[in-house]
Amino acid sequence: MTAKVEVDPADLAKMIADGVAAALAATKATKKAKGGKPGAKPKTEEQKAAARAETEAKTVKAFKAAGYDDVQPRVNIMTYNKWIENGRRVKKGEKAIKAGSFPLFHINQTEPIKAEGTVH
Repeated sequence: MTAKVEVDPADLAKMIADGVAAALAATKATKKAKGGKPGAKPKTEEQKAAARAETEAKTVKAFKAAGYDDVQPRVNIMTYNKWIENGRRVKKGEKAIKAGSFPLFHINQTEPIKAEGTVH
């Protein structure tokens, strides 16, 4: 047989809040005991330079494999948005070459942006 228990709504709300607070505290304590998830540490200048060199090496390798001779990362190889910032746009139908996590385009895949309303 089950006994019927009556609880005041205010008491019930307090019991629920106390239970949630206890569960959260237990979760935080467990994470701390396991070491938790550490935040990302800022990279040193040496680490940044090493990562930059690695990305540039991947870029040169990828573009040489695609048949481009003059490969200079950050000079004639940039992302779509960087070409737009430099007054050029990627030609229709050109495909990006991925180097690392960056989709990149060679200057041969771009053309100068013409000003609207000019007659050539």
